[in-house]
Amino acid sequence: MYGSNIVIGLACLWLTACSPPNELEDHFQTYLKRVAHVLEVAEPSLSRASALPLLPPQRALQQQQPRVSTGLLDALKLGRCGLLDLVGEHNSPVGKSQTAAAQLLYHLQFQQGLQRCLASTDDPELAGWLHNIAAQKAPLLPGYHWNMMVAEPDIRAALTPRQRTLAFAQQDGYQETVNAFSLFARLQVQTQGQDSVNQATLKELNQALSGLYRNEYLGRLFYSLHSAAHYLDQSLAFLQQLEQFDCHRSGRIRAERLRNAMQRYYIEGIQGYFGQIDRQFVQLAPLLQSTLNPPLSRQEQIASYRDYVGEGLNSEVYRRYRALTLEHARRWQHFLQRCDISPT
Repeated sequence: MYGSNIVIGLACLWLTACSPPNELEDHFQTYLKRVAHVLEVAEPSLSRASALPLLPPQRALQQQQPRVSTGLLDALKLGRCGLLDLVGEHNSPVGKSQTAAAQLLYHLQFQQGLQRCLASTDDPELAGWLHNIAAQKAPLLPGYHWNMMVAEPDIRAALTPRQRTLAFAQQDGYQETVNAFSLFARLQVQTQGQDSVNQATLKELNQALSGLYRNEYLGRLFYSLHSAAHYLDQSLAFLQQLEQFDCHRSGRIRAERLRNAMQRYYIEGIQGYFGQIDRQFVQLAPLLQSTLNPPLSRQEQIASYRDYVGEGLNSEVYRRYRALTLEHARRWQHFLQRCDISPT
């Protein structure tokens, strides 16, 4: 008997660990429970939000890049440009096993080295060769950036939607995520031949990636917005009862109590949290939209994921959340106006 109790206790602990608390659901449940108490009806039972569209597998998104090679005689020209060491390191056994991020940085550094050499040489033959190589490699750079975004393990992990909402008190990992995707956006600009002065370094890139290591912030932000819309939708279905509420006589006192419940549990609790995650998504949205810009050959594969979370402020997850937030506000505004109750 004693042994079976231990097994049951361990099972309960295991289930608790696998099912982390959902603060947002708890807040909505408390809010609707208080409203239901004033309305003298049963409180609604909330269901959890469904999973978001997954980031497609790496093999479906990564793009094979054509190789631009030079002959042995061209090594002398690379030497005159100070690029032999860079190329040699890239072609070494270690270099051939580089991550997608390191490959992007190599090709950017090589292209920028060609441009510097081209700007400083007085040799027409060397200038012609440099121009030809640079022209062949330039169109390939965005593809290396895309491969980094969809193949680098820490970036893929960051972009993976979670099934857990962000905490109310503090959203850990936010600043590290902003810093990383700001750098990715900067690298993308450089792949387009712009911002050649503000070149990213390997140290900066490694620092950005380390900030994403085991950082679930972004995936949880996606799910927080998704869950917010889900609970708002269920709340609106329950609050439909306000349309039949009798505001006359004793009903006015109850209407004020309803207003107080909404003010305390929604405005002071839930809405403050919404303000935080809304501001954070607004800052990250343009970075996500620009850095997750697929080549034509990969648009179909990532369309569902990108439409939901990667289209900036037009992302489905954000548009639905915003629409239901406004509808919830209108529902209460209409009720308070009908009952001639001040909002505060």
